[in-house]
Amino acid sequence: CVHGALQQLASAPGLFSAAQIFHHPGEAGTACRWGAAAGWAPGLTPGPCRPTELHLRPRFLNDSLRFYGARPHALSGNESLDLQRINAWVREASKGLLPTLLSALPPEPSLLLLSAVHLRAAWRTPLDRKKTLLLPFLRPGHPPRKVPTMTSAKYPVASFTDSRLQVQVGRLELNGGLSLVVLMPRGPLEPLETLERALDPTTFLALLRRAARTPPRATALSLPRLRLDLSLDVVALVHDMDFGLFLDAELCGLARGPAAVDTARHRA
Repeated sequence: CVHGALQQLASAPGLFSAAQIFHHPGEAGTACRWGAAAGWAPGLTPGPCRPTELHLRPRFLNDSLRFYGARPHALSGNESLDLQRINAWVREASKGLLPTLLSALPPEPSLLLLSAVHLRAAWRTPLDRKKTLLLPFLRPGHPPRKVPTMTSAKYPVASFTDSRLQVQVGRLELNGGLSLVVLMPRGPLEPLETLERALDPTTFLALLRRAARTPPRATALSLPRLRLDLSLDVVALVHDMDFGLFLDAELCGLARGPAAVDTARHRA
């Protein structure tokens, strides 16, 4: 299990993390099938209860409390009320940083495993607000669009070019020992699928390590302000990665026997 590594990551000064378990009364420790999943980043939400297929183990509940401070909370069966309680937990746990986690519940949920992560870092070297300009943002197949862009003539950026991937890598330092790493393809504007396919775990880790070793130097910087809201079907991605064992793994002692994941959703 990777709980120790995740706990260490969540303890970084620039990250907030919280987890919680919601279930129907009587199902924690009794028979129940684990199904769908949803959350901010990432979150798990299961499907209907099938009384002969899955028994939650005390080990799973104990480890959830030990590593994440998560104690099971009962669902009422009222979708609107349960949704309010879940989002109220999110607001309280995040001290208002995350106002909501879920917009809807899956049909007949029996067990929900939720995880929320929030990045609250700031630039180590602040950017001058007065130098934010409206500059064109280029998108393949679309006309340029002017967006607010943070600029600096001499901003500290650790950068290098990878000749094999034909990509420029830049690392901008944040507070709390964190960094933002940006990959910019060199050459004609085109969809990013080619670069994404080339970023296998070994290659990606090598880029990050090289970026961490590269010292910052004064660089002309133009960084657009972006607000992203992205929802992904994680199961489809896992299938594409040919890592199907995740979908029917033992899931760190959650149940006696294999537990199948029917749906997992990620929102960022």
